[in-house]
Amino acid sequence: MKLKHELNENEKQEIIELFHSYHETILSEWLKAASISEDDPFRHEITINGGHTIRLVVAYIEDPETPLVQELTKKIANERVKAKVGIGEFISNINLGRSIIYRVLKMTNVSKEAQLKYLLVVNDFFDLYMYHALTEYTRVKDSIIQNKSRFIQEMHSDRLSILGQVAASFAHEFRNPLTSIKGFIQMIENLSDHPETSTYFDIINHEMESLQEKITQFLYLSKMKGLDDQSDLFSMDRVVKGMLEFLYPRFLDENINVHHELLHDVNVYGVEGQIKQVLLNILNNAVEELSEVDGDRNIHVRLSEEDENIHLTISNNGTMIPEHLLEDIFEPFISTKQLGTGLGLSVCKQIVEKHKGTINVISTETETSFFLSFPKAFEKGAAYDDQQDDTLQRN
Repeated sequence: MKLKHELNENEKQEIIELFHSYHETILSEWLKAASISEDDPFRHEITINGGHTIRLVVAYIEDPETPLVQELTKKIANERVKAKVGIGEFISNINLGRSIIYRVLKMTNVSKEAQLKYLLVVNDFFDLYMYHALTEYTRVKDSIIQNKSRFIQEMHSDRLSILGQVAASFAHEFRNPLTSIKGFIQMIENLSDHPETSTYFDIINHEMESLQEKITQFLYLSKMKGLDDQSDLFSMDRVVKGMLEFLYPRFLDENINVHHELLHDVNVYGVEGQIKQVLLNILNNAVEELSEVDGDRNIHVRLSEEDENIHLTISNNGTMIPEHLLEDIFEPFISTKQLGTGLGLSVCKQIVEKHKGTINVISTETETSFFLSFPKAFEKGAAYDDQQDDTLQRN
C-alpha cells in the first residue's frame, strides 16, 4: 500500500526530520489545549499516548500499512471508555492534535507547495487514526451496553421466577380458606331473613369473587396449570359473543356502543375458560378507558380467518397508551391505571402463548387495538365432531 498523496524520498526525509525537531513543541501545545480531567485515571498515559501518536505519523509515512496505528488506537479507546470520557470529547482531542500539527508545519521554512503535500499526508494519517479509534471506542461501548442489558434481563428473569413461586404459594394458601369462607357466607345468607342483610351479602360476595379472580391471575402469572385446565375444541365465535352478552350491562351503564363482526364456525383447541379470561380482561380494560372519554364511546370486535389462523381484533377509542409503556405493556406490574396491579395483560399474554397464539397492541390518539391470533382447530371427522358437541353442551 502506498501513501494516498505521494512523497518523493527527499520530501519523506524532510517531513520526518520536521516531526523529530518539533516533537516536544507539538506535544506540549496539545497537552495545554486538550480537555483532560484532573481525575482522569489515565492522566499519565495520555502524555505517553500523545508522544506515541506523533512518532506514529513518522511510522505511517515510512510504512502506510503499519499495524501500530490500530494497536495504539485500540489502547487509547479502551482507556477513554474506562475513564468515562464521552465520544465528543474523545473526537475533539484527536482533532485538536491534527490542528496543532497543521499550525506547526505552517510555521516552518519549507515551501508552500511542500507544506500542502505534508498537510495532506498528515490528514490521511489522522483519518485512519480516527477511524480505528472510533471503531474500537464504539465496539467497547456497545459491549458494555450489551453486558448491562443481559445482566438486567437476567435479574428481571430471576425476579419473575421468584415472583412466580411466591405467587403460586400465595394463591394456593389463600384459595382453600376463601372457598370455605364463601361457602359459610352462603349458608348464613340462606338463614337470614332480614331484608337489609341482602345488600351486605351482595357486597361480601362481590368482594370475595374479586379476590378469587386476583388469586386466579396470580396462578396464571406463576405459569402453573390449574387442576381444571382440560383442553378441548370450542367455538371462538360463540365464546366472543357470550362475553359480549355477559358484559352488556356494563356497556349499557357506560353508554358504550359495541360493534361486532364475527365469522361463524371457527374453532380453537384449548381451555375455553382461560380464553374467556383473556377477553374479559381486555374488554374490561376497554370499558375503564372509555369511562373517561367525553362523547362517543366505541368498542369494535372483529373475528376473521386467514389461512390456518383465527384473528381477533378488539379496538376502542379510549385514551392512547403512552409510548414509554407500550413496549412493556404485557410485562407484570406495568399498568396505565393509577391503582392497577399490572397483572391483567400479563396474564392474557401467558394464556394466549400457552394456546400457541400471539397478542399485540397498537395505540394511537384515535384508537387502541389488541390483535390476537390463534391456530385454527381443524375437524377430525363426524364421530369426533359429535363427541366434541356433547362435551361443549355439558360445559
